[in-house]
Amino acid sequence: MSPTPPRRAAATAAVLLALLAVLAVLVGVGFDPLVDLDHVVARRAYDSTFGHDGRVTFWDDLTSWGGPTTMRIAMVAGAGLLAVARRWSLAVWLLGLTLLEAIAAPAAKLLLARPRPHWEDPITVAGSTSFPSGHAAAAATAAVAALLVAHALGRGALTRLALPALALLGAAAVAASRVFLGVHYLSDVVGGCLLGAVLALVTYELASWVAGRRSVSRPG
Repeated sequence: MSPTPPRRAAATAAVLLALLAVLAVLVGVGFDPLVDLDHVVARRAYDSTFGHDGRVTFWDDLTSWGGPTTMRIAMVAGAGLLAVARRWSLAVWLLGLTLLEAIAAPAAKLLLARPRPHWEDPITVAGSTSFPSGHAAAAATAAVAALLVAHALGRGALTRLALPALALLGAAAVAASRVFLGVHYLSDVVGGCLLGAVLALVTYELASWVAGRRSVSRPG
């Protein structure tokens, strides 16, 4: 693991964690401007999708293929490829991150138990609570993990720029799909993205620190 990305990861994670904490508090207390914004965005997104079969199919396919299970399978597969390439630290980190996200994201929903948007004619129906979005959290975790792995490998513009950019764009699209399908508010998907990014960055920093300690402790 490269020493430069972890230092950036720690600083970025601290900022994102602070933003997530503020957002969670505002959602928890029902901060009126945020509530109003959430409802306006939710209504406009719902209206733009409801009754348009092509749009419903597009967003539904996106949310299905970009769901948490798919993202976790992709991360496990990525860990397997890293193991084959003998990048053991990265492989173990990615496996641990996958497990942590699978536990932390569903558990986070229990903290505020926020109801999902309610519609007389829902486009689709989802269970559990609303904040943060599990789809957004899983997609953001996978996308930021891809970005960190690309920087650690550092092989060419395609690996370092194009693939991570596509992963981040995909995560944003998955998050948007939840709003356009009427099952999440804007703040839900923003919270999910922040949670996923924090999980990836914090665990990467920790794994890099452990790897650094091991290399220092080895006899020269």
